[in-house]
Amino acid sequence: MNAISIAQGIGIDIEDNQYVLTVQIVNPGDFSKKQDSTNTSIVVYSAKGTTLNEAVRRLTASIARKIFFAHIRIVVISEHVAKQGIAKPLDFLMRGNEIRSDFNVVIARESSAKEVLSILTPLEKIPANYIYNALEVANKEWSHVASIKLDEVVNNILGEGMDPVLSGIRIVGDKAKGKEVANLRLASPLVKFEHAGIGMFKKDKLLGWLDENEARGFSLITDRVQRTSIHIPCQEGGNIGIDISNVHTHIRSKIINNKPEIWVKSMVKGSISSVECQIDLTRMETINMVNDKVSTVEKSLMEKAIQKAKSLGTDVFGFGTAVHRTDPNYWKQHKNDWDETFNQLPIHIQIDTNINSTGTIGKSPVNRVEE
Repeated sequence: MNAISIAQGIGIDIEDNQYVLTVQIVNPGDFSKKQDSTNTSIVVYSAKGTTLNEAVRRLTASIARKIFFAHIRIVVISEHVAKQGIAKPLDFLMRGNEIRSDFNVVIARESSAKEVLSILTPLEKIPANYIYNALEVANKEWSHVASIKLDEVVNNILGEGMDPVLSGIRIVGDKAKGKEVANLRLASPLVKFEHAGIGMFKKDKLLGWLDENEARGFSLITDRVQRTSIHIPCQEGGNIGIDISNVHTHIRSKIINNKPEIWVKSMVKGSISSVECQIDLTRMETINMVNDKVSTVEKSLMEKAIQKAKSLGTDVFGFGTAVHRTDPNYWKQHKNDWDETFNQLPIHIQIDTNINSTGTIGKSPVNRVEE
């Protein structure tokens, strides 16, 4: 342990036409001390280099220990680097035999990657673990982020018919205070992270962002939703809360009159989680009404995501892949024109919703109060 430094996070920035490589290294001495230690559990080091490998060597020389990259949990790429292109940094990460590919890749929005890796987190001693776990939980429970591993983003850049996406992360609060141990001792920390949309790429260059609702639509189309929650309005005011527990989406393509069309079919299952209005959930007509409204909301989210992607000219849904799968010969002849085709592509959305539970109570207290 005295000869190596274990890196948990990597940050990649560009400054003065050179890469700035930042590593978040575990401070092993802190784990052997009492909980009231004033030391931090991590140390953050940075170094510049014309290539990332040069930056690693310079960094290793400055800390007098070999950096061990096998336990990386998160790679943070600055928005500036993402706009210039992430192919070169990804090549470095994929080519090194010491670096595994089972970590998440995110984009630092409105801050540098170094600043993100320097923020201390109260619930996890190692901030890289916190960011990784937060992405995984949000990906499972809310669907407005995309947990993207290195392999997936590289495969989308190298492949045909689907452009990459990466989730964004933002620092909320005073970045300088976020580096201080005092921030960890507050019941409500002054500095924290928040998820900041999903970045859409054209090949390896960042073009724009999906906001929260658009990101949820993207997750629905690409079959990433595991669980989420929505609400539908009642006619007389108030809302009905819906827990979505299972979603399965299938994309297929047809070539009609020598032009591709896309069908997106989504099967949605869920339950009613809250009722804020007078409504009789024992009647089948009521359940059918809820099903229809949920389908309408989900379809609207999908359409917003598609509209944003078309405005930027990036197929992050894999519609091109569906065309390729349906008719490889057609794709081979027309793939060079896919940008123009995608912009005019007819997309048919079908959603079948089944609300299969109304919760543990039949009549709502709201009915009695408002009678």
